[in-house]
Amino acid sequence: MRVFVLFMLILLIICMAVFISFNHGHRIGIVSLGLTIIPDATLNVLMVWAFGLGMFWTLIIACVQEIRLRAKISKFKHTIDQLENELGQLRTIPLADLDIKKEGK
Repeated sequence: MRVFVLFMLILLIICMAVFISFNHGHRIGIVSLGLTIIPDATLNVLMVWAFGLGMFWTLIIACVQEIRLRAKISKFKHTIDQLENELGQLRTIPLADLDIKKEGK
């Protein structure tokens, strides 16, 4: 898994370098990035800002999903513990105490 992540990171860096080299000097004009206004932005700045914003939102969504999944796992572990305790209690009940009706002809 680490090799795959490293490979994807290297591929991303190469793609960004190619993109920046092909779009060197392209000006867009006035761009509002939410926090600041850039009067004469290049396409590269806009793309890096969009990429960073996308990574930030991805991190937030991943953290929320991780918290939800950990809560579910905790709930399931608690349910498993309860069921194992109930099963242990059922195993220790003497058969004489059970009301079993014999069916026969």
